[in-house]
Formats: sequence, C-alpha cells, structure tokens
Amino acid sequence: MPSSSSPPIRLHGIVGHPLGHTLSPLVHNWGFRHFGIPGVYLAWPVEPGRLADFVTAVRVLGIAGVSVTIPHKTAIMPLLDDITDRAAKIGAVNTLFWREGRLCGENTDVAGFMRPLVERGIRPASALVLGCGGAARAVVAGLKELAVPDVRVSNRTPGRAEGLCRDFGAEFVPWEKRETFAAGLVVNTTPLGMLGVNEGVSPMPADALGPTGVVYDLVYNPYETRFARDAAAAGARVIVGLEMFYWQAVEQFRLWTGCELPRDEVWELLRAALAG
Repeated sequence: MPSSSSPPIRLHGIVGHPLGHTLSPLVHNWGFRHFGIPGVYLAWPVEPGRLADFVTAVRVLGIAGVSVTIPHKTAIMPLLDDITDRAAKIGAVNTLFWREGRLCGENTDVAGFMRPLVERGIRPASALVLGCGGAARAVVAGLKELAVPDVRVSNRTPGRAEGLCRDFGAEFVPWEKRETFAAGLVVNTTPLGMLGVNEGVSPMPADALGPTGVVYDLVYNPYETRFARDAAAAGARVIVGLEMFYWQAVEQFRLWTGCELPRDEVWELLRAALAG
C-alpha cells in the first residue's frame, strides 16, 4: 500500500457510449507507469442523457483529464469553461484538461491527423475526405492548416456534408462519383473496414486507386484494412489509422502531464495489442 506521504493518484479516463474496445487505457496507463506518475486511466461509458452529470463529477472529483469520444464530442462543449480556438473551429472536443482552475476542451485529433503527413513531407495539391462526422471535421481542419488548396468531401448523405463543406470552404463530391476525382490524398473517416460488421469493406473501389496517390485510413482496428491493402497493391503510399490514434494520444498525454510518450515503446505496445 502507498504510504501516507505518497502523492494522490490522479484520475483520468475516456467517456463515450458505447465505448466497446478502446486502446486508450492501455496507452495512458503505460505512460503513467513509465514516467512514475501517480495516475490511472479508466473507461467511463456514459449515456447522452447523463453527460451533464458526468461533467459535474469531473469538477467535484477533480478528475485530471478526460478523452471524449462518440457521441459526446459536440454535446460536451457548452458544459465547459473554455474551448480552444482549434476545438471551437472544428465544433468538437476530444480532450478535457484543466488550465488555471478552469475546465477546458481541446481537439487533439487535428494534430494527430497532421503529424504523419508532416513527418513524411506530404503536401498534396488535392484531397478527398470520405465521411462527414467529427473525425472528418478534424481532418478537413488539418488539411486547411496544411494549406491544401483543393479539399473535397464525399458522403452517402449529401445533407449531412453541407455544414462541413460550408464551415471549411470545401467542395462536395457525390458518393457515387467519389472515384472520379483524382485526389493526391484520399482519407477514410468512415467506419468502413472497421473490425466487426464493416470488416473487409472498403470505402473506395480498388480500381480507383493508383500508384501516384496517398491513402490515409483512420480505421486502426484491424491494423491493415482492405482499403489499405488495395492501395498498397496499387502502388499508393499508405498511412494506417494507428498513426493518428498514437499522435492524438501523445498530445493528450502532454496536455495532462507535460511528458512526451516514447514513440518506439508505445508503438510496439499498440501493435502487440492489435495482434493479440
């Protein structure tokens, strides 16, 4: 047992509904142990109707940091004291942290998405984003920060994409015509390819992929989706979703602790978890 002089264990966790299998506790709890930080990261499945009560609990209990996932990324915003400019622009929060006694919301998905592109020196002239949910908003915001001149969005339901295109100055591409736009970068933000009922499904026809483009799939479980395999077979450069997941977690951990998660060790941890 810890002695009476030991620092208190600081609570962190992820809130969403349903949560299902998340790798976030694995990453952050490993980080706390690695740096000797007295912290723990838990999973909190919270239904939408109980979100306000959850935020009250964060304040009362002094919970140090929270990851926010579907369906709470937008609904949680008016319950906070401050929202960063980036999160406000995106219209979604995926991280809660404290600053000068105020509960703040940030969106680390943007930095998580951009980092693999920046590291590879990829600056496409055009990009096609598949899907229009919260992840798509973060992706389009990141592409705009990277000054990609031609950003287009394709979604099965045109009406749902209108707000995203309007907010970020992107152009809509009908879903049935998505393969006709020869984008330098294609990003999948849909659940197509994800482990479960969508596994083995690709958001793009294989014959629409070629050797000159870059394919970025945000789905990280399984590690290599059908979309990624088809793209690799066509000779395209592929960025797997685990990279974005890792980098957004790095940003969250830094916000909460000021420490940078070591890349090699955490990457192997994640790969082993997916393989197992």
